[in-house]
Amino acid sequence: METIVALATPAGNSGVAVIRISGEKSKEILQKIIREKLDFKPRYMYLKDIYCNNIVDTALVVYFSAPNSYTGEDVCEIQSHGGYYLVQKIIEECIKFGAQLATPGEFSKRAFINGKMSIDQAEGIMDIINAESEMQAEQASNLLKGSLKDKIVGYQDILTEILADIEAKIDYPEYDYTVEESDALMTKLSGLKDELQHMISESKNGLKIKNGISVAIVGAPNVGKSSILNALTNSSKAIVTNIAGTTRDIVEAEYEYKGLIFKLFDTAGIHESDDVVEQIGIKRAKDTLSSADIVLLVSDQDNINEIKTNKPYIRIFNKSDKFVPKDKEKYLCVSALTGENLGQLKEKIFEMSIGNKTLDNGLNLTNVRHIECIKKAISNLENCLKLFNNTTFDILSEELKQSWRNLGEITGTTNNERIIDKIFSKFCLGK
Repeated sequence: METIVALATPAGNSGVAVIRISGEKSKEILQKIIREKLDFKPRYMYLKDIYCNNIVDTALVVYFSAPNSYTGEDVCEIQSHGGYYLVQKIIEECIKFGAQLATPGEFSKRAFINGKMSIDQAEGIMDIINAESEMQAEQASNLLKGSLKDKIVGYQDILTEILADIEAKIDYPEYDYTVEESDALMTKLSGLKDELQHMISESKNGLKIKNGISVAIVGAPNVGKSSILNALTNSSKAIVTNIAGTTRDIVEAEYEYKGLIFKLFDTAGIHESDDVVEQIGIKRAKDTLSSADIVLLVSDQDNINEIKTNKPYIRIFNKSDKFVPKDKEKYLCVSALTGENLGQLKEKIFEMSIGNKTLDNGLNLTNVRHIECIKKAISNLENCLKLFNNTTFDILSEELKQSWRNLGEITGTTNNERIIDKIFSKFCLGK
């Protein structure tokens, strides 16, 4: 493969930039840029001058010898000053001496090809880069260290063992299964199916960790919806006035609580209106209400919220610093102005979002692709169990092989080039 080069840190001006080179020419290219035939000791930093025609920068350089590198190839990294123009000139020099500009995700794709990581571990890299909460980072870390890969390989080993047994029966048809052998095999298949289904049921929490919880704040005009959004997120994202109808479009803000991201949507006041612009805002408010995970139905002294929803909801009575209703047990009384009971509101939203489950830092499926692969594998196992005593061993074998392949798509052991290309195309240029 060609030697490739790219900026491995975010583009733009910064104190330090890291330029990564991978491939058999990487050390030779670095020697030409520093203008010195240095015999680099792997994993040692050297302080050297970098020459780009008339531009000279002082940088730290390091060489990683194959296979002990990120990509499994010879890799060199240049840690230069992070000026945009300077970085471009260094990359141009690398290309002049024989490198090609890397495509998005190409370094990680080479790491996969060279056996340095599985596809799900590579996806863990992107997840940890994009993590915005503690739980997101923990789940990404589980992927990155191979927790899912180890589990999937274990399941594939079980399928391989069963397949070997069935294939033996195909080769030696005179030795059919006894009743006891059939029962034992079906028990093993059923147990594997149950374990995979458990992973799917737990994935609901995984997706909540990955995507966050959407919370719609709805009510009549001027009940303090915008003030609640600002108070919960400790921001001034939404404009707040005492004029009814100030909010006409959806305002979004988010906060983290106990490791989960909560995405709040402040909406236009829902009421009867002849104003064309207000009508658009009200329609968007209703659309947000219908798509939210949780709804905050906000009332105040002058406007009792009677909006109906089939989503999980919390009835809130705002401005409790001024007035508390007689039927206060129906509401969570809060004050966006003084902060009264806002902590209790956050806790109630959190409890409603996870139900009676406990979120922990164990392995949860957070990737829709992984979930779909496991669902397909379960379908193959269900077919096997349904047909076990009513079909040929050839058909059972093919169903089990397809189940094995569906699980293998998670880690990349099936080597589906289309899937591999799609995954790594989502990476940034320097990964």
